[in-house]
Amino acid sequence: MKRLSLLFVATLLMVSVANAQFLRFGVKGGLNSSSMKIDKTTLENVSTLDGAKDFVLEQGDSEFGLHFGVFGRIQIAGVFIQPEVLFTQAKGNFVITDQADAQSTYNAIVEQKFNRLDIPVMAGYKFGPAKVFLGPVATFTLSEKDGLKDKMTDFVGENSTVENSLNNAVFGYQVGVGLDILKFATLDVKYEGNLSKLGDQLSVGGQNFNLDQRNPQWIFSLGIFF
Repeated sequence: MKRLSLLFVATLLMVSVANAQFLRFGVKGGLNSSSMKIDKTTLENVSTLDGAKDFVLEQGDSEFGLHFGVFGRIQIAGVFIQPEVLFTQAKGNFVITDQADAQSTYNAIVEQKFNRLDIPVMAGYKFGPAKVFLGPVATFTLSEKDGLKDKMTDFVGENSTVENSLNNAVFGYQVGVGLDILKFATLDVKYEGNLSKLGDQLSVGGQNFNLDQRNPQWIFSLGIFF
């Protein structure tokens, strides 16, 4: 009798899982538009190869990058949880201007580029094919091209130390909407904001400047279920 009861319960669970598509996996990829977000900052009395200079550092344009990876979805009725593991290429620009001379050769647009691992965990609700969701995201930098550090080194010379205090791990949030297509594919549009700083200080020749750097982005993805 006990075995029959266990078999009955197991059968009910399997039927429920099959009907609800309780657990699914897939691959996804797409484009992301990211920027290097900072407040306008003045770097005063920087010792360059041509004497002391004051520089203005501002946020530049957004740039497109790519992302790809895998995801899973646990769904019961209309409620779902969707963890993802994504390799992401994120970019953005800074604009550096010589405050005393807008035509100076010191003026430059520099690119910040990051290869990173993003791990978002979305919780959401489906109504028909449409869905809304939000959740936290952890980001780990795998490699970087720090154009700001490289350009400031060009300005001050190799004998002066330039350090941009970028964190290897940051945390943020994502919120978005999406559409499931014939239980085969899923389209997502997400915005990612930052809960912690990517960087908070730039050091040039022993001078320290507060620099709140963040890397928000818009994410456009196509996912395919296995």
